[in-house]
Amino acid sequence: MSEPDKSASDTELRARLDSLKSAIGRAEESEKPGASPAGKDKALAGAMSSGFRAATDLAGGIIAGALLGFLGDRWLGTSPFLLIAFLALGTIAGFRSAYRLGVRPTSGSQDDAAKK
Repeated sequence: MSEPDKSASDTELRARLDSLKSAIGRAEESEKPGASPAGKDKALAGAMSSGFRAATDLAGGIIAGALLGFLGDRWLGTSPFLLIAFLALGTIAGFRSAYRLGVRPTSGSQDDAAKK
């Protein structure tokens, strides 16, 4: 780092410091979550994120149910019964999770309701 200019007056240094403080304040405000208006790109990214999460929840529920049923059948020797039961439960859990994600209010829904 370079040393400050020795010939600079105290008022000039204070002005530079105040300028730096205001620039830092503006930068911190712009980086806060939700500070900038969501554009089309952010809305698309949010929608894709929700869609991928819903698909992952659905697939995860089905896979987990099938795996638990298969392992339970091998352990207890009750061939297809636990597989079918846990596969059904996993499917129901996956659909329920995806449904709950879909009916969750979005960030713009309150603004839209206030305008009507």
